[in-house]
Amino acid sequence: MKRFFLLLAAWCCLGLSAALAYNPYAPNQFDAVDRNTWEYKAVYDLSKAGLTGVPMTRFAPSYNLTRYEVTEMIAAAMKNRSKATADQQREIDKLAQSYADDLQYVSDAPKEAEPSSQGVVFDWKGDKA
Repeated sequence: MKRFFLLLAAWCCLGLSAALAYNPYAPNQFDAVDRNTWEYKAVYDLSKAGLTGVPMTRFAPSYNLTRYEVTEMIAAAMKNRSKATADQQREIDKLAQSYADDLQYVSDAPKEAEPSSQGVVFDWKGDKA
């Protein structure tokens, strides 16, 4: 009898934890990006200019871009920001601000959209001289 109650409690805890783990309001990285949004149009224009590093076949009518793919394209455009015109740089900055939450999960995305970020010098020796 004791074993039955332990199994029942474990089953209830497992079911409850699975139900609470789902967040219906979190953006799904595999959702398709709507073609009518300004983000899609901006990424399309940046890809046409060669700043995202993806072929234009990704924008075929039969292919739906996912949110993750758009995020990776924005990260690539941020890296190539120095090659962009002033209008394109503004679009890149606007996209980076809009996708800031998603860009933190792209491993090679720059942290800021600065054209000449030199980074921080790290002194591993700890010399204060």
